[in-house]
Amino acid sequence: MAAAYESVLAAEGSDWCWWYGPEHSSANDAEFDALYRKHLTEIYLALGADAPDALAEPIKRKPERAVVAVPAAYLRVQVDGRETSYFEWLGAGLYSADRRSGTMHGRSYFLHELRYGFNDRYFYVRVDPFAEALAELRDCEFRVTLRAGEELRVVARLEEGRLAGYLMESKDLCLLGPDEMVVVAFDKILEVAIAKEMVVLEGRSSVALSVALWEGGLPVDVLPAEGWLEIKLGEDNFAWPGE
Repeated sequence: MAAAYESVLAAEGSDWCWWYGPEHSSANDAEFDALYRKHLTEIYLALGADAPDALAEPIKRKPERAVVAVPAAYLRVQVDGRETSYFEWLGAGLYSADRRSGTMHGRSYFLHELRYGFNDRYFYVRVDPFAEALAELRDCEFRVTLRAGEELRVVARLEEGRLAGYLMESKDLCLLGPDEMVVVAFDKILEVAIAKEMVVLEGRSSVALSVALWEGGLPVDVLPAEGWLEIKLGEDNFAWPGE
């Protein structure tokens, strides 16, 4: 309780709100934002609780320079954590952040880009970390969140740099290693396949995707930096039908 209270006091400092005002900015905005969210996260950790994923998302957001491409084909992916062939991700949607090889303004970045796409049964996500940065994180977890009619999250846990287990969380259930509903693999990259039956699409024209990396109970990186990547549905977008 004492440690949690200290973190509460640190987060209540008036300077945080002052710097979040639109009239104040500096080259250290990203570091200031990350430190504030770290104080908030440590409140949960001190109480033995899980910090919410929202604390992985920057509060003071600037549009991240990134290459963005929409899907141009349906995918046939072998989920093994490696780029098995050049063709398996050809035509995938792409979000590739310009992060200057993992370092910007003195901050370390771990996630480089993500790819995604569909076939008639699965929604696929591929996450490419910076290899040299991820080597620093031997024990961490990826949180892949898909926001549709209900929010669905796949959590992949790494121990000593290897996949140690995964689970799928939704509003009403948590599935441990549900191989028919979700498939996860990690080697050089993270690959995830989510079965269509798990995603609520009725009445929707798009879904949203976010990938966060957590280490020691703290958020260390997220793609996209500004929050969510919108993915349009429908055959014209090489995606499942929605509304």
